[in-house]
Amino acid sequence: MTDLVRPFPPVNFLDQAKADLESGLDPAVELIPAPEVLSWVKRTFLKIGSPLYNPEHEHISLLVESIEEDKGFLTFAWASAPAKNKNSLVLGQCERVAFRAGGWQKARQEQQMREWFGFTPTYLITLDASFCETATDREFCALVDHELCHIGVERDEDGEMITSNVTGLPKHRLVNHDVEEFFDTVRRWGANSDTKRLANIANTAPFVPDTEVERGCGAVVIK
Repeated sequence: MTDLVRPFPPVNFLDQAKADLESGLDPAVELIPAPEVLSWVKRTFLKIGSPLYNPEHEHISLLVESIEEDKGFLTFAWASAPAKNKNSLVLGQCERVAFRAGGWQKARQEQQMREWFGFTPTYLITLDASFCETATDREFCALVDHELCHIGVERDEDGEMITSNVTGLPKHRLVNHDVEEFFDTVRRWGANSDTKRLANIANTAPFVPDTEVERGCGAVVIK
């Protein structure tokens, strides 16, 4: 069971941010690599037969296991505070790593990736450590699963994964949310087909029961 214990932010990582908040200051955001999260994700979400295995992430599993270590496909990082997006707080972010600058700026950004992970990942998922530290196991798992869903795969007309003719690996892409809508629009004009589908899903029991969440998060369970 110990190898399935849910990852938490490192001890003392959030101390400075908490001290700044107590002093009424806006804490500076710090980020650190979180390879332990990827190890846990591989064991719980990507491994067939694991408690929280999600077949929708099969293409990620194939890529994570098949790409050489020095050309890693996916990795994770902790952030000491949520990101701000207009009037919202972002607790997790999945991005396709890209350097839009050249020269020394590009070299500096690439150096940071190498120093953090030993390679430049294709995708980087950043998690708000201040949220994850106290989140329930279900909240944490839902956040991680959500960010993984942003890594999509190209499919043909029959719904089969499209693979590269060169590598034989699935062709991946960054995808948006299935449903994006304003509460006021639905209230005034009614739900569209996507919103209705989401409402129907929301009114059914969760596919993953609490017992499986506890199995996937190990002996340290926050409820």
